[in-house]
Amino acid sequence: MDCVIDLIPIEHHVLRDGTLSTSMPAKANIFRSAALDLRQLRYFVAVAEELSFRRASDRLHISQPPLSRQIKVLEEDLGGVLLERTQQQVSLTPAGRVFLTHARHVLAEAAKARVAVKRALSGEEGELRIGFTQSSEFLPYLPQTINDFRQQYPGITLVLKEMTSAAQVEAIEEHKIDLGIMRKPRGRLTSAVRLTRLSVDPVVLAVHDSDPLARKASVQVADLKDVKLICTAPLGGAGLHGFVYELCWTAGFAPNIVQEVQEVSTLIPLVASGLGLAIVPSPMQCIKLPHVCFKPLIGRGTRANLFVITNAKDRNKLVADLRQRLITSAAA
Repeated sequence: MDCVIDLIPIEHHVLRDGTLSTSMPAKANIFRSAALDLRQLRYFVAVAEELSFRRASDRLHISQPPLSRQIKVLEEDLGGVLLERTQQQVSLTPAGRVFLTHARHVLAEAAKARVAVKRALSGEEGELRIGFTQSSEFLPYLPQTINDFRQQYPGITLVLKEMTSAAQVEAIEEHKIDLGIMRKPRGRLTSAVRLTRLSVDPVVLAVHDSDPLARKASVQVADLKDVKLICTAPLGGAGLHGFVYELCWTAGFAPNIVQEVQEVSTLIPLVASGLGLAIVPSPMQCIKLPHVCFKPLIGRGTRANLFVITNAKDRNKLVADLRQRLITSAAA
């Protein structure tokens, strides 16, 4: 069905006191009150470009009478003559030349809109919103997976947003993001979310090379009792903060947190400064700083699960594709 375009002009008048009066026109000019459809615009453009009803009807694959009738209806709706007709020729009136410019523009925009909708429906164009935790930034496969996806779907805009795990769950439920990469938050998840494990990452201990623990091949969690630890704050990295506390409590002691930071990437520089040690996911070993070494951490609960989360009712093919790419890359 052709789109209908309503053109209803508004007249502006300056009153004697200098104020501006706005009103609907009592008597219309060329754009008095017109209900235009794209078919009429196509018909008019064809006649205006061919300057012949016969050639225009051949071009449009219709007979001349309905073409002439539609042009007449268009002129009546607009309230003015667009085409001058004689037995020898067809020519554009001044109003017709103005209207031709706008008609071409409307038809071009309508064609663009049609293509854009088709591309969006086929998954070739649109937007994908992705949440991720701070620690997932250091996953070795994530940048390549995202880049491969972008190459496959150049018309898709990827919007990446750093979020805590708990915030991602809420955003997925409320359709504010399409996919998330997260550590499993505490509490029971609702049936609205679909959670799939990507990987199980061992946590490691970031140690200054002058610390006695740096001489060990591995470190027991119990060895961290009374050791000065640096950790993310509850709001800045709720997943890691809760994980560290639970790990230490399981080993029978409360962690001695001497410094809390908002960004997980800040932990390693503070270790290099000798302010304390840090328990971090193993992918963060990619951060290489002088005087910092990483030691395997031994004990119960020293492995952290990483998940991809989507809405359980989401049937978006792009989301399913990216989700599967992440699962495959993590398993490789």
